[in-house]
Amino acid sequence: MVENLAHFGTLADGRHVQVITLTAGDLSARVLDYGARLMAYQRGEGPNVHVTSDSVADFEGAMCYAGPIIGPVINRITGAQADIDGTLCHFDANQGDRHTLHSGRTGTHTALWTIDTLTDAAVTLSIALADGAGGFSGNRALTARYGLEDGGLTLTITATTDAVTLMNPGHHGIWNADGMPTWKGQLLEVPAARYLPVDADTLPTGEIADVAGTRYDHRAPAVPDPSLDHNFCFEGGFGPRCRLIGQTQTLEIHSDAPGLQAYAGGSTGLALEPQLWPDAPKNSAFPSILLGPGETFQQRSRFVIAA
Repeated sequence: MVENLAHFGTLADGRHVQVITLTAGDLSARVLDYGARLMAYQRGEGPNVHVTSDSVADFEGAMCYAGPIIGPVINRITGAQADIDGTLCHFDANQGDRHTLHSGRTGTHTALWTIDTLTDAAVTLSIALADGAGGFSGNRALTARYGLEDGGLTLTITATTDAVTLMNPGHHGIWNADGMPTWKGQLLEVPAARYLPVDADTLPTGEIADVAGTRYDHRAPAVPDPSLDHNFCFEGGFGPRCRLIGQTQTLEIHSDAPGLQAYAGGSTGLALEPQLWPDAPKNSAFPSILLGPGETFQQRSRFVIAA
């Protein structure tokens, strides 16, 4: 038996969930094969900066979005439908029976991923999605690699398809820089000049607005407004996306994703999700999330714990 692979728990349907423990120097992380889910990340004797649970039942229930790779499309799709290569496709309307949130009830966060490779410091997991699963076209293959390297935790997500499809997988991290019961007192810094305003259903209105003069201007560290559930917009290239500044340490997120969804509505942690912009099929001015045969989706993010 591999020393850093162990049984974690049993799902309601009897499937067994495994936990992978990664270590490199003073860094450690724990990942579940259920949802390719990050459940812990820490430096030395410092606190775990990711909201977690010791119960697999929690990850099936109220904490289903705590740390998994959500795919094929993270965030929201208006009306639970979209035109894909000339065909109107319908998805699971799991937000108010009107819209699709996080690929519906059977997204990749609810699946057991296959462990492809495993070392002391890195693991690669994969999942195959059949044509039509969740209403999405194409036979698709996704991988997620977590590696402790370059002074942090690097996550690389890749995807391919054999037919034109929507592809915007992302990591739904819920972070607490101090590892406390709540994230009260922590500050958020996001070096973005633009964001996407939303309507009453938290769907982008289509406007790409300046953060200046709004409650969502986090270019300097600030306490997030409780209404924050918005996408911040970035230019291309790998770079800083945010800092969550605690009393004892800071979590930094770097990514090549052009968007960062931030949600401040939870009490235990702040959701910070590098991704392509939400609801892109409805908004032609947003970066496209279409992926075709012969193309490869790739997104890289790095999570760094700093003093």
